[in-house]
Amino acid sequence: MGSTTPKQFLRIGDREILARTLAVFESCDAISEVWVIVATEYTAECQKTIVERYGLQKIRGVVAGGPTRQASVWRGLQHVSEDVELVIVHDGVRPFVTELLICQILERAAQDGSAIAAVPLKDTLKRVSAGGEVEMTVPRDSLWRIQTPQAFQHGLLRAAFQHAWHHGVEATDEAGLLEALGHPVKIVESFEHNIKVTTKDDLVWCETFLRYHAC
Repeated sequence: MGSTTPKQFLRIGDREILARTLAVFESCDAISEVWVIVATEYTAECQKTIVERYGLQKIRGVVAGGPTRQASVWRGLQHVSEDVELVIVHDGVRPFVTELLICQILERAAQDGSAIAAVPLKDTLKRVSAGGEVEMTVPRDSLWRIQTPQAFQHGLLRAAFQHAWHHGVEATDEAGLLEALGHPVKIVESFEHNIKVTTKDDLVWCETFLRYHAC
């Protein structure tokens, strides 16, 4: 991103990216509690500049994350109330998630144990050699780009983590842990503007999106 400020604390429009993301979960009736996981050195700043400043009532605490996404989510999971039936995990830098998508994913997870947001690929994919030569075109019919939110039955997600720790599994998302456990993961079709802010170009895109959509 080329900034000394972590991207979740950068602003789009008049609010920080993380504040925009959390506001959606705050207003969603299906959500009962929220735990925010950030790097250790930013927990106090997050509490003061995001949670307290915007009066977010569903946030139960700000948790110091670990060295990986998997470790961070596991730390957050330890704080979730035992009576919570479904756990939903979301990237703090996907600010244009909607309440409808959250509810659709939770509903599917309640039925099937797990559900994740995804969009079908539109671009043509090529497998390319180390020398930069196209080797083949990869069929895209069954390929999807995975996003968050990702929702799971609470006990199932814990079992997937415990299986991962026991077998040395490192996954880039929670769905990967369910796959390693051998449990099927269901897709809920999402939308392109559920963007994960990663680069400066993404910030420009978000500003443009806000200009034409009231968010």
